[in-house]
Amino acid sequence: MKLGYLALYMNKSQLPELKNQLEKLTVEKIFIDSTSNKDVEITEFQHMLELIQPGDEVIFLTLDHLGKNNKEIRDRVIAIHSKKARLKVIDAEFLNFHTENQQFNELGFQLFVDLLEEIPRIKKVWNKERQLEGIQRAKEKKVYKGRQAKYSKTTSNPENRTVYFQIKDLILKGVPTTSIQNMTGANRMTIYRIKKELES
Repeated sequence: MKLGYLALYMNKSQLPELKNQLEKLTVEKIFIDSTSNKDVEITEFQHMLELIQPGDEVIFLTLDHLGKNNKEIRDRVIAIHSKKARLKVIDAEFLNFHTENQQFNELGFQLFVDLLEEIPRIKKVWNKERQLEGIQRAKEKKVYKGRQAKYSKTTSNPENRTVYFQIKDLILKGVPTTSIQNMTGANRMTIYRIKKELES
């Protein structure tokens, strides 16, 4: 049997078109989750899992319908696989491991699961690299100002700006660093930095 699943938590106006796409793929039964309400006891995805039989084909139009995040996608892929059903993602054909070689299919499935686990780390590294590239470009254009200090005379936060001038005033009055720290809540490094500014 061919089963189809849709998750429409935001743009529900797409429902008729998406159902039509699944019907063109000769899907016999379509399951639709259209609410992100956590109070729902049993989702349509869970209903679908209960009905899946070995050899069934479960069709998703996109990976987005498989889950809201990588962990949910991974858990759902494993759940479908445990039912000995075939998973088909229309916009990601490279993930559909259905060949005559069962050993190859299992290897492909495991690689997919491993990839889902690695995606958050890959994204983190990629975002960091993009951030560094942006900083380098800004430096080359001489517009990079670095990270703004929490307590400074130019900070956009008026409360933090007030604390800065309070620290400055206490330093000029000769109040010890520990006392300034207790009175303002600023850390010692911040107080030392402002001291250095006053000395320069």
